[in-house]
This record gives sequence, C-alpha cells and structure tokens, in this order.
Amino acid sequence: MTKPLRVAAIGLDHRHIYGQVGSMLNVGAELAGYWTKGEPDTLPGFLKRFPDAQRFSNRQQLLDDESIDLFLIAATPADRGALAIEAMEHGKDVMTDKPGCTSVEQLTAIKATVARTGRIWSVDFSERFEVASVTKAAELVQAGA
Repeated sequence: MTKPLRVAAIGLDHRHIYGQVGSMLNVGAELAGYWTKGEPDTLPGFLKRFPDAQRFSNRQQLLDDESIDLFLIAATPADRGALAIEAMEHGKDVMTDKPGCTSVEQLTAIKATVARTGRIWSVDFSERFEVASVTKAAELVQAGA
C-alpha cells in the first residue's frame, strides 16, 4: 500500500489556504500541521475547517520533518518566494497560492532552486478548480457539450 502524501500549511495569510488544504485532503493527503506568523484574520476560518490541525510554533520543525512531502504556502505574497525556496532546500515540493512570487529576482532564484534540488514548485490558480462555474463547464466539456 502506498503511503499517503503528507502536507504542511505554511503562512495562512490568504483564504486560498482553505482550498489548498481541503483539496489535498479530499484526494487522500494527510495534514501534518501548520505554521503561520501571529494570528492572521484567516486563522479562525482555517481552524473551523480543520479543527484537528496541529499548530507548530517553529517553522523549522516542519522543514526538518522528513515525512512531509509538500508545503502549501499562502503567506503574504512578498514572502512566498523565500518560503518556497526554503522548503525546496529542505526536500519539500511546493504549491503556493498565486502569485507565487513578486519579482523577477525571486522567480530567478526559484528557478535556480528547482534546477538544483529537483523539487516541484507550482502555483495554485484556484479559480480554475474551485469555482462552481468552472466545475460545471468542465463537466459539460467532458459530457461532450
């Protein structure tokens, strides 16, 4: 039997983290825990949706956990690039909320990290997957409409 994908949520500064985590859990992933700075406005909604989620006070604990496969990042946009690089340097794949980075310099550093580590860096364009009208359009296309 294949072990389930283990994910960690990093930076809960945008509500898209709800969909990022929820979608991964819906396909069988396990939430190892989360880390975020302070008490963002999104935290109550996150805890309502994922009441058993374990909060880590130190991000390094999640980075050092070799059982975690994927970091889901919805931190402040300017912080996403650095957090993604840090995660990939610790052997994690990354799915970040959009925008995945905020400068050409960050993108260049991310691309270099992907090349050096072989890790996956992806950007979640949630509107393509989580909006009811897009879901219905996909169903119609699959049905031959």
